[in-house]
Amino acid sequence: MKVWVEKVRSGSDVYRELMNGPAFRGMVGDVRGLRVLDLACGEGYWARVFAEGGAEVTGVDFSEEMIRAAVDEEGREPRGIVYHVADAADLEMLGEGAFDLVYSFMALMDIPRYESAIGEAARVLREGGRFVAIFLHPCFSWARTMDGETVCDWERVVHDDGSKDYLYLKIYDYFQRHQYGIVWRDERFPEGFTTTQFHRTISDYVNALGGSGLFMSRMEEPKPIKDGDLPPRMMKLFRIPHSMIIEAKKIA
Repeated sequence: MKVWVEKVRSGSDVYRELMNGPAFRGMVGDVRGLRVLDLACGEGYWARVFAEGGAEVTGVDFSEEMIRAAVDEEGREPRGIVYHVADAADLEMLGEGAFDLVYSFMALMDIPRYESAIGEAARVLREGGRFVAIFLHPCFSWARTMDGETVCDWERVVHDDGSKDYLYLKIYDYFQRHQYGIVWRDERFPEGFTTTQFHRTISDYVNALGGSGLFMSRMEEPKPIKDGDLPPRMMKLFRIPHSMIIEAKKIA
């Protein structure tokens, strides 16, 4: 977990910096004066961003180590953020209708009981409140199984100079719900680490929203920002989306 905290705070996550983050902030919008819940907050990156934007922020995460890192950072530079160690699928410490906005950044695909987590988000939202979530695009995710088998990946050509052309994305067994391991590794953190993620269909998520009284009002499939210094591996994401963002509102 220490490696992940360092990665998040180093700014080396180009997907967050140059694609997912800008699109997510755009969907969330102005948070001034809002009561906000960060669902699966990790070490608190987005909680700090929105607290600095004028929101009253609460963060929850199942990882004691992540919450400890978030609390330590809050102690170094207080922003009024309250953190809890809690399963996103069981938020008993939070009252009904306590928040104007609940958001989740790249976490729904990591949560085993996602339907319960969405249900809890709906419960703690006030009527008319919004749930905003960005997660891996179920149609176009590329990953490996726990035993290392490639599930889906880009077909590519490697040229003599070492450069690569990404031709197309191979998709495998979209309707098969399964879990798989993602290895996080880059030049700054060569030791890496593995997390567990769950493949589900788009309809799984949409039906979970509707079943919890949340009406999906907007959806976006982010592309990289064009004014950034994009790494070559991100250029393919102008053609096929990596993630999707949904906004849903709590109805009576």
